[in-house]
Amino acid sequence: MDKSKKYQSNSLLRGLRILEAFGAGRAQMTLSQIADEISVTSSAAFRFVHTLEQEGYLIKNEAERTFRLAPRVMELGYSYIKSLDLNDVAASHARHLRDLSGFSVHVAVLENTDAVYVFRAMSPSPMVSNIPVGSRLPAFATSMGRIMLSSLSDEEIDRRFKGYEFQKFTDATIGTLNELKVALKEDQKRGYTAQASQLAEGTNAIAAPIHDRSGYAIGAVNISGHHNQLGLNEHLINMVLDCAKRISEMQ
Repeated sequence: MDKSKKYQSNSLLRGLRILEAFGAGRAQMTLSQIADEISVTSSAAFRFVHTLEQEGYLIKNEAERTFRLAPRVMELGYSYIKSLDLNDVAASHARHLRDLSGFSVHVAVLENTDAVYVFRAMSPSPMVSNIPVGSRLPAFATSMGRIMLSSLSDEEIDRRFKGYEFQKFTDATIGTLNELKVALKEDQKRGYTAQASQLAEGTNAIAAPIHDRSGYAIGAVNISGHHNQLGLNEHLINMVLDCAKRISEMQ
């Protein structure tokens, strides 16, 4: 027996097989069809399907008693594409924005409720904002996380933040889901986020969304720096919006 086999999770494998079973000509399946597809009993299939439904990967059609893939499945593919390509695509434009503005530039993608930093162009300024690549910060309290969250539906925000504990980092940090929803509506209306940091005192940031060709927000770019140097003015906002637009056009 292959030693690696003993470390495999059969439950995880079956969950993945269920997702893979949907495709051309099989947009919807009944529970019994899913059970046949992964060679288990209906009761066993129910446990896998129920878990996938609760986690947002399957949607149930109550009237027809069938299941179909939910939009969240797309995030798995987007996460791979984003982590692989976005930093390369954004690099030259992010560096140009740093040189033009004089402030540090970061690029991030959204992973559930976190903003994950995938690129950084550091400013030579002594009062530099420096967040390392690979950092995961709570999206609700960051400029890039906020503008990415603003592209999601209320239903998706509810799902992601169900039972979420909003930590207070500063006096200005958003403290509840309702407060977040109000802020996201305003961000969505503006098309950017410009704010004093809700993670640490003394820093300002301006962020804009990066879209793919379908209009899906696959990431965000920002400039950040000391509040005495980085004003939340129209000139800098337009710089960030232009950078985000140029990166989006390359997707």
